[in-house]
Amino acid sequence: MPEFDHKRTFHGTSEEYAESIKSGKIQVRAGGGELGQGFYLGHEIHVAKAWAMQKFGCESVVEFRMAESDFWGFQIKALDKVEAIEQRRTIKKLGLQRSYTFQQDVVWAPIVGGAEVYCDQDKWESSRGEDYLNGETVARRIR
Repeated sequence: MPEFDHKRTFHGTSEEYAESIKSGKIQVRAGGGELGQGFYLGHEIHVAKAWAMQKFGCESVVEFRMAESDFWGFQIKALDKVEAIEQRRTIKKLGLQRSYTFQQDVVWAPIVGGAEVYCDQDKWESSRGEDYLNGETVARRIR
């Protein structure tokens, strides 16, 4: 895939889970976060490393590389900062961080929880997205 036609994103995790994720064993229903149930990928490696260090005490990151054209073929809900903050507040208030979905393939939004560091994230939440992320057309490597 040409350098100009790919999207790179990053998932900070434990060393144990990194191997499983790299092997194509992602389960979107197993994860959760500020925008609900899903598998989260950030657009900046340093943010993923910081997350892994904070949560697991390591800097284990899995890099994902996919064709831009594949990504844009998914059903995507984009949230701006204000919408993401409002959604996060509601999801947290209702205690739905591990169960709420937007009924989309991907939710694209800025990270709004925690420190004021700007970084976009993609929350993959559908079985179609899970199959894609685990498939052979997505390159996965541990960084």
